Amino acid sequence: MPSRRELARGIRAVLARRGWRLRGRAGQELAAKLARLVEHRRGSASVAERHEGNEGVDLLLRTTFACNQRCPFCFVPLTGRRVELAAIERELKALGRRPRGRRELTISGGEPTADPRLPRILKEAKGAGFRNIVLQTNGVLLDRPERVARLAELGVGSVMVSFHSHRPRLYDKSTGSRGLYPRAVAGLKNLLAEKRIRLTVNIVVNRWNYKDLPGYVGFLGKLCRGLARTRRPGVYFSMINEAGHLDAPGWTVSLEAAAPYLRRALARCRAEGLRVERFGAESSFPVCVTEEPARYAAQRAFPQDRVRYGADVPAEGPAVGRAKSEGCRRCFYDSRCVGVPVQYARLFGLGALKAP
Repeated sequence: MPSRRELARGIRAVLARRGWRLRGRAGQELAAKLARLVEHRRGSASVAERHEGNEGVDLLLRTTFACNQRCPFCFVPLTGRRVELAAIERELKALGRRPRGRRELTISGGEPTADPRLPRILKEAKGAGFRNIVLQTNGVLLDRPERVARLAELGVGSVMVSFHSHRPRLYDKSTGSRGLYPRAVAGLKNLLAEKRIRLTVNIVVNRWNYKDLPGYVGFLGKLCRGLARTRRPGVYFSMINEAGHLDAPGWTVSLEAAAPYLRRALARCRAEGLRVERFGAESSFPVCVTEEPARYAAQRAFPQDRVRYGADVPAEGPAVGRAKSEGCRRCFYDSRCVGVPVQYARLFGLGALKAP
């Protein structure tokens, strides 16, 4: 299967043969965007995505490209279409026949809870032998306790809720929606009350919310008052990824600006008894921006084939791949980090990446 870079080159060649020449940096970035769209369209045929995670390669199945929100930094092309159920069932059966690997599957979208076929899909996933099913959602449609209980009955053991601000107005702005904040908060409360489900709350740190990070953690702590520490949620602090840096540069924030607030938020997580998900995968922050890298570093090495160091980071051309500073080569955690998106390096440089 061709890489995204190969797809971009192929797209430029095809368009050139038809008289459309994508010249310069703008043309190269347009080709990169088209390549991303091709990748996602290819994924919409219900081929499970494989993502590098803290515990190994994570399998993720997108069942729908419809969503009730429009986060500006989201990388999923929200075409409104659903993947054919027959294709999903074929994929689940194929995945279930794998002789090795983790028996965990993430179901995502779009917004999977808006898909009326979700109960059937969950039953098929359990029938295929997946022992733990993770659901990625914005939580809005989980504002009724019986819906959460039904997910647990169908085998969902973990839920990751994208919740990007505890301030209602900023929540609306960051989700491209209006009036859904109370329902999202109700969804969080219902998930916390369901003992069969392990909750993780994901916040994409951006230009508008980074100063609120300590207060955001305090808000989550208040939701957990009275809960045993073993029942409190995890918090996943995400960077805007490659697609977000291209599509929504006005939402991006430098590591230098965000780091002090992130450190205070991490300290407050400890005070509130909230676990912090380790910084593994492409949406994670480099651990060098924290005060305790060993506490947050991924527990495994990641492939470094898409990473470029310092002078090797292109000043122009397709904004794909990852970037690190030359000093990162000396970092003890180099192999457990994939740096930052190339487009981040173009916007802010690599000065914040320093070996701890």
